[in-house]
Amino acid sequence: MSGSEHRLGAYQHRVRVYYEDTDAAGVVYHTSYLRYMDRARTEWLRSQGWSVARLATELGLLFVVGEVKVRYRIPAHHDDELDVGVRVESMRPASLTVDQPVVRVGGTVICEGSIRLVAVGTDSFRPKPIPVTLLRALDP
Repeated sequence: MSGSEHRLGAYQHRVRVYYEDTDAAGVVYHTSYLRYMDRARTEWLRSQGWSVARLATELGLLFVVGEVKVRYRIPAHHDDELDVGVRVESMRPASLTVDQPVVRVGGTVICEGSIRLVAVGTDSFRPKPIPVTLLRALDP
């Protein structure tokens, strides 16, 4: 896709860039985007009825990041408003991969993330199959 257009995905979470997210030049520090993506995934799960606490207590399951790919296109700056999308790209028995574009309000793509989440048991932190009820809730 071009740098000026991108489908945000099934879910969008808006963030504002704060001073703490930037370097001395007021440019968003690269790891800040990972925090934005993490918050968007947490809110996306919550919007589907699955808080992190509910996943842990009812299903004995947590999602941990297994792989991160980020393509940085242009910088965001202090006080920008950004929409962070979440769209399920693929599902496997014990993992799912989500696309997470970060787009400046107005449509300019800032960066694009692909995050593989691995389901692990709360008791062992070993991979655990994602229950069918959760798969259905998250299925695009």
